[in-house]
Amino acid sequence: MNKKLIAVAVASALAAPAVYADITPYARVNNAIDINDNEFSDGNNVDISGISSRFGFKGSGDIGNGMTAIGRYEFSTTTDKELNNVNDLRLGYVGLSGGFGTVTVGNQWSAYYNSIGTYMSPTYSLGYYLYSSISGAPFRASNTIKYANSFGPVNLEIDVRLNDSDEGGDVAEKLNGNGYGIGLTWSPMDNFTLAFAADKDRDEDFVDDTGVLINPDDQERAGVSGKYDFGPVALTVGYQEYKEASDKRENLQLYLSGPIGEKNTWLVGWGETKLKGGAFETKPKQAFLGFYHNMGGGLRLYTEYADVDYDDDARDNTKRWLLGARIDF
Repeated sequence: MNKKLIAVAVASALAAPAVYADITPYARVNNAIDINDNEFSDGNNVDISGISSRFGFKGSGDIGNGMTAIGRYEFSTTTDKELNNVNDLRLGYVGLSGGFGTVTVGNQWSAYYNSIGTYMSPTYSLGYYLYSSISGAPFRASNTIKYANSFGPVNLEIDVRLNDSDEGGDVAEKLNGNGYGIGLTWSPMDNFTLAFAADKDRDEDFVDDTGVLINPDDQERAGVSGKYDFGPVALTVGYQEYKEASDKRENLQLYLSGPIGEKNTWLVGWGETKLKGGAFETKPKQAFLGFYHNMGGGLRLYTEYADVDYDDDARDNTKRWLLGARIDF
């Protein structure tokens, strides 16, 4: 009798529809010799640095009626030393995709970055100085509901942040409290793309350590970028503005890129940010040079150099040079 029950149970399990998504693991290890020369330091600071190394899992499953369940986990890792090797969540979202588009919930790339940030910060590492550190533009966003869809040559992304607890705001986000953003990317031709993005957020009121109620100001961002591929050379131009009360930042960035043979590419950039509304008005500038060699098998060797002039006495001017190896698998 027990054997018959076991046989029926096994047959039922085999006949039942699959309830788990197909999982794809992936990872990146990116380590570089990091030579950092600050204006007032004694000589170069030479180290080995992990550059945005990560691992993650992507999952998807067909749930019928033309719809697919999707999800993703991605963690940043320390790969240059044995210390707190899994140190942060980069991405973590769940969602549904179908003819209506894609809806996802969780910690994910912001609509702002996916639209113009990929053009204004196209480097392996050093492009973030003007785009994010100085101009206050985000990469990822937590506590976010996002909608994405394509309409012919137009890609649309809209995100809403529900964040009354004011979580987030790490170096990759720059987005605190409740907010919303929109991004549009238009590619009418294979060699031309135009993108627009806007975002607004507000930190929630809070009481500081001395018991004083703090009322943060709204933060607004807007930008436009375009890329045109002339054949041997591609030109990328991006402009963005950031406003918070009387603080205003205007950021312009230019990049030229192109191939050298079949396995090499180069990237040259220049940018300037105008900081207005504070005690001093400054114009931080950045020059950039990058060279990348594809070894095959997911391995790339590269070098990147950035010269950042902060145009004030509060921060050291920086020259930074990376000699790196990156593998994606």
